[in-house]
Amino acid sequence: MSYIYLYLLIVFLSLVISGMLIVYSKSLKRLKSQLLKKESEINKLENQFKEFSQQVDERVLLRTKELEEEVNERNQLDYKLKKALKKAEDANYLKNAFLSNMSHEIRTPLNGIIGFASLLETELSLLENEELYDYANGISQSGERLLHLLNNIIDISRIEANDMEISLKPCDISEIVKNAAELYVFKANEKGIKFNLQIVDIPFVIADSSSLAKIISDVIENAIKYTETGFVNISIGLNENEAYVRIKDTGIGIESAYLPNIFDAFRQESLGYSRAYQGAGLGLPLAKRLIELMRGHIAIDSIKGIGTTVTIFIPASIQKMPLKESIPVNISTPSEIIKRDVEVFIVEDDRMNRLVLKKMLENKFKLTLSVDGEETLKIISETYSEGKLFDIMLFDINLPVPWDGILLMKEIKSRWKEYNNIPFIAQTAYAMSGDKERLLEAGFDDYIPKPINQGHLISMINNQLKVVKDF
Repeated sequence: MSYIYLYLLIVFLSLVISGMLIVYSKSLKRLKSQLLKKESEINKLENQFKEFSQQVDERVLLRTKELEEEVNERNQLDYKLKKALKKAEDANYLKNAFLSNMSHEIRTPLNGIIGFASLLETELSLLENEELYDYANGISQSGERLLHLLNNIIDISRIEANDMEISLKPCDISEIVKNAAELYVFKANEKGIKFNLQIVDIPFVIADSSSLAKIISDVIENAIKYTETGFVNISIGLNENEAYVRIKDTGIGIESAYLPNIFDAFRQESLGYSRAYQGAGLGLPLAKRLIELMRGHIAIDSIKGIGTTVTIFIPASIQKMPLKESIPVNISTPSEIIKRDVEVFIVEDDRMNRLVLKKMLENKFKLTLSVDGEETLKIISETYSEGKLFDIMLFDINLPVPWDGILLMKEIKSRWKEYNNIPFIAQTAYAMSGDKERLLEAGFDDYIPKPINQGHLISMINNQLKVVKDF
């Protein structure tokens, strides 16, 4: 009996094991099938990845090539731009050199023309020769007109080339307007025009004081020039954050059709051979461009036959006008020199200009003249060995090689230390924007541009002598 149970158990176990083996075998086959399927999918994915990688590599290579071509194109463009910029800089340098040289070459003979004309006016007025005095006065006015035109052409050329340097600082617009107006009182009285000036205390303005004075002066001059009867009124005021200068006249006025072209350079209302008033048509265009450089603007209202109003607007400063004390001013005349013999040393290589300076100053000072650097050093060496120093050094800047006025001044101060306390004045035909600052930075105590005004020069010498005396 026991054998039967044992046999049945063995059979049962065999069946169970066989069943398990069958199930395992099926599972194993299913797993193998799944593994094969996964391997197939993996292979497919690998193939897709290879294709994608190949496509990416191809695109990267293509894009890299495109970028390299772009970089090369940009490098070539950059090279061309740098080359063009270098040419523009060279052209700008040559233009500035040309303008500076032309200014110098024109101012030098103008100094002789205007200087001699002024001397002739003085002599002929003393001789009471009215006819010849008028001739000399005509020469002087023509020279001044040519000088004014030269300045305007140079200024407007530099503005168009973005080469005009202005210094924006707080300045007293009331004082600027007053000084500009005083220059034209006599001319207005001569024409019988009522000339009114209304000055009020307003804040400082942010502007270039010399450029602003030139603009106001030119507008006032135009107002008087084109007004035969009536008045010219000048006033200043404050409009929110802007100060304004208003010049109103009762002159010939401007045609309404011409007003849109009023600021075009070299454009005038009357053209051709029969113009009532002469001029190059640069005053207002230059004024507009200078005002805009100072962040202001200019407006013109005019009616033909009634008159014109020009209003100049300039940004106001937060700085208020200082209270001014009434101090008596002692204006010295050319004869009121410090009471001793003043020795003035003049270096000027141009014969005509040397003669002009001599005639201007010989009745006021003791003069020593030199034509170049070598002669100057020789004279100073000889006088220094005698224990003598000159009181004022008046140097031209453009001198025969190897010297110029700056090098000569520095050489003198280096050799003879006492001359570091002697005033050096630059008298030169280099009168473009920045020339004065350059010469003062180089060591000159003052600067006077050609053509030289006799009264201005004598006043400058007196001021320098006074500074030395006070020191």
